[in-house]
Amino acid sequence: MPMKLSGRPYPFTPFRASSSPLPRGEEISFVFFDFAGTLVEGVPNWEHPQIIACREARLEVTPSQVKAAIWAVWGPLEGCAHVEASTSEMTYCDWIGAIERRILEKLGVPASQLDEATNRVMELQVSPECYRIFPDVTPTLARLREAGLHLGLISNFAWRLPELADQLGLAAWFDLVVTSAQVGYRKPRPEIFAYALNRLGARATESLYVGDDPICDRDGARAAGLTSLLLARHQRSAPKYGRIRTLEQLAELLGCA
Repeated sequence: MPMKLSGRPYPFTPFRASSSPLPRGEEISFVFFDFAGTLVEGVPNWEHPQIIACREARLEVTPSQVKAAIWAVWGPLEGCAHVEASTSEMTYCDWIGAIERRILEKLGVPASQLDEATNRVMELQVSPECYRIFPDVTPTLARLREAGLHLGLISNFAWRLPELADQLGLAAWFDLVVTSAQVGYRKPRPEIFAYALNRLGARATESLYVGDDPICDRDGARAAGLTSLLLARHQRSAPKYGRIRTLEQLAELLGCA
C-alpha cells in the first residue's frame, strides 16, 4: 500500500533513545532504506491517486478527506501479516484492491464506478510520474556504494515496487528491493526485516535501517535487531537520539562524506 500512515502495529519493544545519532556497535556493512517519504515524495501529494480516481468519477475530494478515509480503513491493518494474499501478484491485487475499494467507498465513489476507480488508484500508485526523488538521495547512495557498503530497500509498498524503483533510476543502487506485497509481512513486523537480511546474507548487528516513520521504520528495525535512524526531513533540531534530517548527515555518520 503506497500510502504514508502509521497505525496500531504488530507489538514490539519500542526503541529507547540514546545520546548518539548512530549507536556504537559492530561496523555497519549493510544499509537498508525505506522508500516512500525517505527516498521519494508523492507528486503533487501522497493522496494524488485517490484524488484523480475520484475526479474521474466526477467526485471532488481534498487531501485531508483522502487521509481520513485511508486512516479509517488502514489504521488497524498497518503491521499486519498477509502471507496467503502474497502467494502471487493476482492474489495480492485482489486483497489490496478490496482495501482500496473500501477507501473509495468512504470517499463517496458510486458503486457503479468503484471497480474502475480502484483500478485507477492501483495504476497510479506504481506510476513513476507520481513520485519525485529527494535531491539528497542519489549523491548519498553513490557515496555509500563507493565506500563499499551493500544497500537494500525494504518498504511497505505495492507488488511492482522493483519495477517502479527501476523506472525511477533507483534500482541500480540496490543489491535487493523488498516490498511487503511480495513478502507477506508489513513493517514493523520483524519478518520483513529478517527476510531482507537472509537474502543478502547479512547479520542484523552489521546492518542499519533508515526510514521516516518512527514506528514502522526506526522502532521496527531496532526490534528486529538492526541499528536504525529516523530521517526527520521536516524537523530543524540537530541530529540526535537516532535521528537525522538529511541523507547527507547519514553519509557523514558513516564516514562516506
